[in-house]
Amino acid sequence: MLISEQMSASASYGVSNVEISGPSARTRHKEGRRAETAVSLGELIDRHIAAQLAAANAVHAWDEREATGGVTSVGYANELSDVARDEEATRLAIVNYLPRGERESRLKRTYLAAYLIATRGTLTANEINSVLDF
Repeated sequence: MLISEQMSASASYGVSNVEISGPSARTRHKEGRRAETAVSLGELIDRHIAAQLAAANAVHAWDEREATGGVTSVGYANELSDVARDEEATRLAIVNYLPRGERESRLKRTYLAAYLIATRGTLTANEINSVLDF
């Protein structure tokens, strides 16, 4: 599958700029959080998983192309970069998601912990504050 096809497949799980950017600094306080969540946490998790799969498939396709001596174009590299950005955007949408209750709060923390363990990743200080500040 070409990267552009993978991107198209994951685009159906796309996240709007509003969801990615998260709440503004003024509305980060607990009293303003109720109206900020339009998409469910489960949907965001599904989108993130789809974006991770698209990124993994794109890297695999890149590796296969390199192994066979195929010439890698700048366009192909840009598409790979786009898939990586999509994965990051969906992860940030989860980080910035404002849980609707204790159950979603636990689910968000559990999902992010599992993601960080699986990828050996880290969160920035702002992302940690976003996760812990609710």
